[in-house]
Amino acid sequence: MSEEEYQSLYNRIKEDLYDEFINPETATYGADVLRQKEAKESSHLTFNSPINIIKDEIKQLKLVMKKYEETEEYEHAAVIKKRIDYLKRKL
Repeated sequence: MSEEEYQSLYNRIKEDLYDEFINPETATYGADVLRQKEAKESSHLTFNSPINIIKDEIKQLKLVMKKYEETEEYEHAAVIKKRIDYLKRKL
């Protein structure tokens, strides 16, 4: 792998991590991975409307935000609060 290819891959990973965990417009904080895992474990097919998915994500994010507030990690809690507010606007 050349240095240029390595830098390109490195920058892509940084962008993906930013989008997944920091950017309040796109961050899911791994909630989508958990939903995929739960869907695979489920033996029957269920239909989740987009509204239900958003509501579930808000519930999960509120739990995470509460943990951050309990440990006095207010900057992390603020980022999650932004994501919750964004999702509430989608409802």
